[in-house]
Amino acid sequence: MPIIKLLVVAAVLAMVQRMLFSWLGLRKIRYERKFSVARAFAGDKIWMEERLVNAKWLPLPWLRAETQMPAALRFGKEASDLAVSVGQTLQNHASLFTLGPYTKLVRRHEVTCLQRGRYRIQTLTITHGDLLGMTSGALQVESDCAVAVYPRLLGARELPRAAREWMQSALSSPDAFREDHYHTAGVRAYRGGDAMKQVNWNATAKSGELLVNRRETMVGGDVTVLLNAELADASTNRRLPSEQFEEAVSIAASVAKQTLDGGGRAGLIFNGRVRGDESVPLRIEPARGRSQLYAILEATTGFEPVVRLELGYLLGQLIQERMRGANLMLVTAFLTPKQEQAVRQLRQAGNRVEVMLLYKERQTSSQAAGGTP
Repeated sequence: MPIIKLLVVAAVLAMVQRMLFSWLGLRKIRYERKFSVARAFAGDKIWMEERLVNAKWLPLPWLRAETQMPAALRFGKEASDLAVSVGQTLQNHASLFTLGPYTKLVRRHEVTCLQRGRYRIQTLTITHGDLLGMTSGALQVESDCAVAVYPRLLGARELPRAAREWMQSALSSPDAFREDHYHTAGVRAYRGGDAMKQVNWNATAKSGELLVNRRETMVGGDVTVLLNAELADASTNRRLPSEQFEEAVSIAASVAKQTLDGGGRAGLIFNGRVRGDESVPLRIEPARGRSQLYAILEATTGFEPVVRLELGYLLGQLIQERMRGANLMLVTAFLTPKQEQAVRQLRQAGNRVEVMLLYKERQTSSQAAGGTP
């Protein structure tokens, strides 16, 4: 008889505590999640911060915050309070918390940005339990947590040889750009070899750094990178993997950055699908400055290797627009005879056009790595 009474009391207590946690468990619970930066580059390590507040007297034995995230944001090693299950495109992220009364917890996780893109985590599910470990309730929480990952930028020496040689040839200078016009286009830092008569002494006095007048160039500092989204060539039955497209985006962005760093103007044309932009093709006209670089980088986060305007038609548009005197770098997987003819027409019209064939660059890299002569 005493055993029965004890079991009844235990059952009643278990029911009461379960009702209590079901009723009050998620009240006055605040959860926030954010990345340490709004923008990063592919390969960067950033932090994801979780903030959880229990603003009531009732403690929570356990609480789990669970959400689906892109697999391109790779978390570090699992721990006792973190479980990550990674799939091909998505991963399940679950954080486990124990909260005392009137408690605030802050937890940070290291995240590696594996691939460029726009990543937004809008909702997550919070589940909590009672003293017996049983689930007492769940709640979906809005958590607008986002990061834009730019393509990896290559240094001048990391660029393919074709890109380096073209930039030097197209701009007619062993340096990045030749400044030979009498019009002043602002100031820049002094470089070895600059004549002292170019020094802007007023700007130097104000900044405390030796600055020289930057001159306009006679050869035109405009560089436009045309990135082709098509990775397959039906005529030869060859196709490059999507990873090669990431390399192509990285090359395009890096050429633009090197151009802008040298004081020139950079632009970009892309004939593929762009998330959040319906322009066909996407065109960013050449311009100077840091804002131009970020405009190009922001656009590349939405690039997808899905053709919206075939390259031959795009080149035909440039010919019809009477493009003249442009420095154009075409980054493409393959080039058909019709497209080669359009490239020749652009050259005959007075444009400098360099064609970087990705599959040839890939073969050259493989041979170099393997020691093939």
